Amino acid sequence: MKKLIFAACMLLASGFASAAVESKAVVVQATGDKVQFERAFKLASNMHEVLSKAKFEIVVFGPAVKMLKEDSDEVPLIQKVQGEGIKVIACGRSMETDNVKASELAADIRTTPFGAVHIVNRQQQGWQYFRP
Repeated sequence: MKKLIFAACMLLASGFASAAVESKAVVVQATGDKVQFERAFKLASNMHEVLSKAKFEIVVFGPAVKMLKEDSDEVPLIQKVQGEGIKVIACGRSMETDNVKASELAADIRTTPFGAVHIVNRQQQGWQYFRP
């Protein structure tokens, strides 16, 4: 009887876990140097592969916004995640600090006035926050 109850609980728990995971949205922070930037993008891509029904955003702020420019070596990685449906968002304050104009950004990159506030707002909306 104990084995039957345990098996039923495990089955029920796994059903709830997969339903919860598939309905989530995830916002990933990308800051720092080239290695940290690439880690955030690759991680978001890998997570999206597993959580295919979840919404994903990568919010880039700090000096890393320079890597979002259309002449950056990171454009192929940016295009890869965008092709998977992951939105890439640049922090307007960081762009201002680092003298990056919206017209210099790679294609289809969105901006937000304040990246950290965008992440906080997403968390309040039920999004999961991940900082690699």
